[in-house]
Amino acid sequence: MRKHLTALTMAICGGLLSFASQAQISGTSSLTATFETNVVPGTCTAEIQDSTGNASTEINFGDVFKSDLTAKSRIEAFKLNFSNCSGVKSATVQATPGAGISCSTGSSDKFGSTHGTAFEVWKGLADTGTVLNCTTQPTQNVTISSGSGSLDMNARIVIADGKTIADVTPGAVTSLVTFMVTYQ
Repeated sequence: MRKHLTALTMAICGGLLSFASQAQISGTSSLTATFETNVVPGTCTAEIQDSTGNASTEINFGDVFKSDLTAKSRIEAFKLNFSNCSGVKSATVQATPGAGISCSTGSSDKFGSTHGTAFEVWKGLADTGTVLNCTTQPTQNVTISSGSGSLDMNARIVIADGKTIADVTPGAVTSLVTFMVTYQ
């Protein structure tokens, strides 16, 4: 009798194991998941820095003499500095006339101003770098590495296109240039 009870117990246990095994096999055959994210554009903190490395929205030329204009010798260095970059490997920069400003003439590479003057904006050094043409507005590339990058620039005050030194008059001179930045 003991043999039959053991056999019956094993048969019942085997049946339970078989049932548990059957439940796993006939369980859920597929799962669905929803993946969510928010795709955001990469960005940097960008600022203009004067020749001393201080943040500035104004590049001050101080007093400029007519002889400086004739010699094309008044140049101020500045840089576009990019920091705290996230998701960015490079940027392109384009110089455009700011609000209320136009190019020196319709086909000029100079940014218009007053008193018979204009400004040239250069990537790198004036005369050996690349002029950021006011009319055609070419883009300049900036490499972003380890979350930062910079673009060394120079601005030069000159006699406006179509003008002569005789057309230059005394007074405060300004020209607003907007740098459009696109991050990649």
